[in-house]
Amino acid sequence: MADPRTLIDSLRANAERAPEALAMSWQPELAREATQQLSQAQLWRTAQQIAGGLARLPWPVDQPRMALLAFPPGLDFIRAFLGCLRAGVVAVPVTVPRRGRAAQVLEAIAANCAAPLALTSACELPRLRELFAQSPALAAMQLLALDVVEGLGDGEQATAAPGAQDLAFVQYTSGSSSRPKGVCVSHANLAANLALIEREFGITARHLFVNWLPHYHDMGLIGNLLVPIHCGIPSVSMAPAAFIKRPVRWLQAISAQPPGRWVLSGGPNFAYQLCVDRIADQDCEGLSLARWSPAYNGAEPVRVSTMRSFVQRFGRLGFGKRQFLTCYGLAEATLFVTGAHDPEFMSVSGAGLEAGRIEASATEDARPLASSGLADPQRIAIVDPATQRRVPDGQVGEIWVTGPSVPQRYLNDPQQSRRTFEARLSDDAGATRYLATGDVGAVVDGRLYVTGRSKELLIVNGRNLYPHDIEALLQTCDERVESAAVFAWNDPAAQAETVVAVCELARASRHLLPAGPHEEPARELLRIAEALRSAAAAAELAIAHLRFVGPMGIARTSSGKTAYGQLRHEFGTLPGGVRSHPLSAQPRGADQPS
Repeated sequence: MADPRTLIDSLRANAERAPEALAMSWQPELAREATQQLSQAQLWRTAQQIAGGLARLPWPVDQPRMALLAFPPGLDFIRAFLGCLRAGVVAVPVTVPRRGRAAQVLEAIAANCAAPLALTSACELPRLRELFAQSPALAAMQLLALDVVEGLGDGEQATAAPGAQDLAFVQYTSGSSSRPKGVCVSHANLAANLALIEREFGITARHLFVNWLPHYHDMGLIGNLLVPIHCGIPSVSMAPAAFIKRPVRWLQAISAQPPGRWVLSGGPNFAYQLCVDRIADQDCEGLSLARWSPAYNGAEPVRVSTMRSFVQRFGRLGFGKRQFLTCYGLAEATLFVTGAHDPEFMSVSGAGLEAGRIEASATEDARPLASSGLADPQRIAIVDPATQRRVPDGQVGEIWVTGPSVPQRYLNDPQQSRRTFEARLSDDAGATRYLATGDVGAVVDGRLYVTGRSKELLIVNGRNLYPHDIEALLQTCDERVESAAVFAWNDPAAQAETVVAVCELARASRHLLPAGPHEEPARELLRIAEALRSAAAAAELAIAHLRFVGPMGIARTSSGKTAYGQLRHEFGTLPGGVRSHPLSAQPRGADQPS
């Protein structure tokens, strides 16, 4: 598991060392469909073949050698991605718009990167052709099925290997607080981050990965598909929808792996909570989670309550707290920054947190926080953005990151690139370049505690309130509230920022929503609203507008984070009379706010 120059070097080395060993397998959602598998040699050969086909295409001289990868879940995506890397074509993973949905995000990405080519699976080609033809932003792009490109290639054809500093792929951010931006990840950035993950996760030759995360997001792509290639170990994947529909499938897949293997798998915090909430005891019979280590938790606020509930619920299957690995990372750092095996749980003062300090407390207002790993001062700085100086331990500031995993820029956005990737400490004589993450946290006893995102911080009467704290409070008020999102809204009429809460009802309670836009909310919904407001008032927070939505009604990013920017936009599209009212509800079955 030596650190190679590029991922392509790893791919070739795996095929030479263990050609028949399993590299990737795909578990279909339907039992009647066959499992797909690729050996190490097959993965290398298909990358070579696709690279040869890409080399034969007539690339426009005035456009970048760049390709959108618009694939449904399955092995075609990773074959296309590796083929692009081998050919020196910059890969741009994107999500395929769902049927009947507009393609604004895809159009924005296409406009930003100006890729002349899009690749997809043969099964998706007819639908995407129709979608592209209807969009002026996409109509001029060449759309090809992967098997056509593969058929053009010559497996023996030599193509120039990419250099370490060459651009490998453009990773569009999940857009939790703004429009997605394209992070330019070089082969060197990728190799450095893969080596960091291998070391910090403690990956060995006995490990294998079990994955359900989407391939177009950084955690799913890098963490679960590219790390196994880098380490030369197998990866077993299923569709994200398979997990969302029946979360027990994730645990079943982990339990089903060979006895001699340790299983590495994970996801955002919501995935663990989904298992706690939706898996029946009888579905767990015969399962063992004893060999699941590490079970990583990241990509959104990590909740101590969720991890404790998971251990309590599945401890009888052999799962313990020591198996957890909490981690912090972001697309702008390629993926991983730091992580903590068997994370420390710290009870901190709520008043201190609101004042910008982390201090241990056992008082009634105390809140639990989980550490996200050791804060190596050579790579991580907690900074006061106003002075651009490090803050003392225990004081909350913006998290800055440096090192070889940190890319140089966003694609075609020099102004935002300078603000994000060229931060420098005012008292650093060496003028080290830092990534200003926009996330906030503090270091206590050498450990990093992430407390939130600066753009989403609620400042109410001089107090710093973190949305996920208020959201957790609302969720505990009534079991019919499955999820909540809290954000600040700049209300011109009020001449100040006000607080909006969007509450997502559980499926069994969606009948409480009005049947149509002019129907009054059910009385029971009004009682739930009163309880939520009372809970917020007890925390000295007034909710200016409370909105109820149906299941899956809270906009989320591809990694499961709350998409606060989109929620603000959706709230802004509501009629002024609705926004000024203290309560509203999305009609049953409505796809858009009304």
